[in-house]
Amino acid sequence: MSLTRPVSLLTALVLAAAAAAVSQAPASAAPACPTNGIPFTSTLSNGKVKIGRLDPATGASGTACGVVDFTPELTLEATIPQANLAFQPLSVPIDKLGLINVPVRIKPAGDFTGPVTFAADGIHIALSGEVVAEADVLLNTCTIGPFRTSLTTDQSGSSTGAPFAGTDPANLTGKLVGNEGAIPRATRTWRCPIIIADLFDAITGLPSPSGESWLTFDGALTLSPAGAAALRG
Repeated sequence: MSLTRPVSLLTALVLAAAAAAVSQAPASAAPACPTNGIPFTSTLSNGKVKIGRLDPATGASGTACGVVDFTPELTLEATIPQANLAFQPLSVPIDKLGLINVPVRIKPAGDFTGPVTFAADGIHIALSGEVVAEADVLLNTCTIGPFRTSLTTDQSGSSTGAPFAGTDPANLTGKLVGNEGAIPRATRTWRCPIIIADLFDAITGLPSPSGESWLTFDGALTLSPAGAAALRG
């Protein structure tokens, strides 16, 4: 379906919708972190999230907790259960001046898993999993995904992270990135009618090919001293 309305009208409508206050129910308490392995917790901060051809949203953050355990091949694998990974809502700019923003929520659609390795420069983690994005557009909620993304200290597409390092296992710092997954167009539903979905796709440039969208986070990782010793073997 083609869009014929002027861009100025579209952005004005989005601005009007953004001005409407929508009450949100209080968030429920986060589930307990898993303990069936070597536990870890992590906070994500100073994040940037780029969706399609839009400018990146800044100030992204999140929390995670999970466990590291040995596989049958005696390699290390980390698991963050879906219920223990949370991202704070974003305000994604849809104009070059950053005056018009669309609220977006990114939610995990499954567990994030991947290998963990120790090296001279620190702890390398390469997690991957699926997420869903929800965007509020003109009093409608459009869903994008699920689509696959990564959270890795290594290379992901054209983005490069940094391993978790530091002298204190309770205060390791690194950088997590994701730049591999393609992002589909908004799903057409009763909550996101076709004209709204087409509008959102036109503004964002969705679907987005692999490598066009990306995310980065500064990460803080906490291990107990006993846990760090056990992982090093």
